[in-house]
Amino acid sequence: MRKPSRAGGVAVGALAVALTAGAFAFAPASGAVTTVASSGVPASIRPSTPLKATGAGLGAIAAATRAAAATSVTNVQAANWAGYAASFGTTTFRFVSARFTVPTVDCTGVTATDGAWSSHWVGLDGFRSSSSTVEQTGLLAGCDGTSTTPVYAPFWEMFPNGPHYPSITVKPGDAISVSVYYNRSTRKFTLTFSDTTRHRHFTRIRACPANTTCRRNSAEAISEAPFDTTTSSILPLADFHTEKFANVAITNTSGAHRGGLRSSFWNTLRINQVADEVAGDPTNFTITGSPITAGTVLDRTTALSQNRTFTDKWTSANVTG
Repeated sequence: MRKPSRAGGVAVGALAVALTAGAFAFAPASGAVTTVASSGVPASIRPSTPLKATGAGLGAIAAATRAAAATSVTNVQAANWAGYAASFGTTTFRFVSARFTVPTVDCTGVTATDGAWSSHWVGLDGFRSSSSTVEQTGLLAGCDGTSTTPVYAPFWEMFPNGPHYPSITVKPGDAISVSVYYNRSTRKFTLTFSDTTRHRHFTRIRACPANTTCRRNSAEAISEAPFDTTTSSILPLADFHTEKFANVAITNTSGAHRGGLRSSFWNTLRINQVADEVAGDPTNFTITGSPITAGTVLDRTTALSQNRTFTDKWTSANVTG
């Protein structure tokens, strides 16, 4: 078994530096916030980091964000993200929201050193290469590698600052509503997570992290393989089966244009998570810690339904490589 810490080469190592640079904890705006330890999540895990496009993905992103807005969908491959993003030229966004259900994670067979994890979230930024921030909220769901009992942790994160895990208990099947909103007057972001099944929620209001620029040049709904700052690697993707994002809503900064993921006012990019390699070293690993061949699809994103709904589907390649 190969430990994930050997993966990633120079590019992933550089990402680790970006992850840790300037990271510090925010005080909560409302409600109690548990420590990372009590949430059951290792302190080194980042639920979300900027998109790591693979191969031709970089060219597809550049072309789509420069081209005239169109209702067609551009396919993109990434080593860590799956889902959809909206982006177009100099257009900026102020709002994104979606609904999803807490997945039933299967921890059977997880023996990778750092476990296997998944995160499901909505946010602004992180999609384009010019964006070094991500403002997001959602759910971390995974396996710590020592138990078959899954860990479920609602989170909010203003990357590159570290994540926070409010003390809200969620269970598989719970209906979740999440949103991120940017207020032009206060220049702050409001991140909201609601478990509508259990009537629990949290809201955090935060400014863009110090010494960074939150460009807001993309809005997205994503399932992701999180990153570990200790091993400088993308973590194995936990078996969450499927995650359906519904009623995804997006608004540009002026508020003049509102819609779903597909709109005549921005380009729509469909992202599949696909294993990659850097300088010959694999960046993705199975739930047992074995390297996965570059080009292998790990999380497949379905076509959009009514421009607002799609499903991310975990694949068995995360077991077999």
